[in-house]
Amino acid sequence: MKILFVIYELSYADHIALAYLSAMAKQLHHSTFFCSLDSHDFFSMVDAIKPDVIAYSVNIQGFIPLVKAHKEACKRHSFISIMGGPHRTFSPETFSESGVDAYCIGEGEYAFQEFLRNVEKGESFDFVENLITKNRINPIRSLISDLDTLPPADRDLVLANSFLKDTQKKTFYATRGCPFSCAYCCNNYYQDLYKGKGPLVRRFSVERIIQEIERVRSEYQMSFIKFGDDLFAMKADPWLEEFTKKYAQRIGIPFNCYLRFDCITDAMLKLLKEAGCFSVHLSVDSTSQHIREHVLNRSMKAIPISDMLKKIKRYGINTWVNYMLAVPESSLQDDLDSIEMSREGKVTYTNYSTTVPIKGTRLFNHCVERGYINSTLHKSDMTGCIQKSTLSCFSEKEKDIRYNIYLLGSIITKLPFPLYQCALFVIKIIPPNAFFKKLHDRFYTFYIMNKIFKLKKA
Repeated sequence: MKILFVIYELSYADHIALAYLSAMAKQLHHSTFFCSLDSHDFFSMVDAIKPDVIAYSVNIQGFIPLVKAHKEACKRHSFISIMGGPHRTFSPETFSESGVDAYCIGEGEYAFQEFLRNVEKGESFDFVENLITKNRINPIRSLISDLDTLPPADRDLVLANSFLKDTQKKTFYATRGCPFSCAYCCNNYYQDLYKGKGPLVRRFSVERIIQEIERVRSEYQMSFIKFGDDLFAMKADPWLEEFTKKYAQRIGIPFNCYLRFDCITDAMLKLLKEAGCFSVHLSVDSTSQHIREHVLNRSMKAIPISDMLKKIKRYGINTWVNYMLAVPESSLQDDLDSIEMSREGKVTYTNYSTTVPIKGTRLFNHCVERGYINSTLHKSDMTGCIQKSTLSCFSEKEKDIRYNIYLLGSIITKLPFPLYQCALFVIKIIPPNAFFKKLHDRFYTFYIMNKIFKLKKA
């Protein structure tokens, strides 16, 4: 059979879920194709390929345009359709409006493979675990406990058919799942969904990851690696020791990964530096421990954050630190304090995002219960992270100042003392504007290219 995978838009990270689904399909000797609505002519591809199956993957946004495209494609060609991805998992109630034949909920590799077998045989897929169909809502199967049993991800599906083949940075994933349940993260939904279905946090073997990187490097440009795992390492364990040795010997490309403040130790930093770690992503979220613990449910141990940041810097590792602005119940001073915290900790790049409660998270429910958002009107997508807050618990003046922190906070952390005080005064009295936005964009681009991701110029 011919299977066309379709997404709404492609960012600078490979769509790893499709890579694994394509690998599962190819195990059954099917042909796979890739389409991103933002860069491919979907309808021309449908006309040319005449797919037997179209598989849509929807992240936090893109559901409406994908449904519209699907319904138009149905007028041009007959095919079986399935839709998966985070949005489907969090919003199974939207099945009836989607127009597709099946929804796939949760981890989808083996469900997708079973679905394809049934489609090829002309049999019903109504009883495939993880699937929702017009006739049935099926239970969720257990998580894949040994990730190495999966076939190697078909990285060519996306890389060879998109601009990513020419980018210097490539993204890899060594783990699945996160042990924490922050209120703003969809992980708490997964923990509830998979309760009793196996361990949520799993790792590929080191050798498996190294071989995948070697395969991609042999075929595509690659001068920097980003590990996109929710949490790359929790401690300096035998896995990390093996990774350090093999990565340094066989890969030797600078990389970036996500860490958590209260998991970091000298032993971990030493191993990461030996492996070739160039920078790390870290989240403070809020300078207020009360907000972190009681609103965001971050459950992060009380540690001296600025001291930890300086320790990471002493190991020669650059830091990207994220703060969430306009968290419900937070004060304006909490957000302003983030600038001083980054200055004191000598953060390489301070990143800000506006708090957006995503449907399916505990933070979303928290905001609905308190009337901060209207659950039917709220745009639950990540575009709001780079815009002014829409939560009703803040005044327009507070929203303006917080958005100015988003635009200029990273720059202000670098200013010497007299200019630093002037800049703090300016962001409190001048509304957000196009000039502030331009400064933000240029500063962001420079630091991402040179200090967080060490990218060679094309």
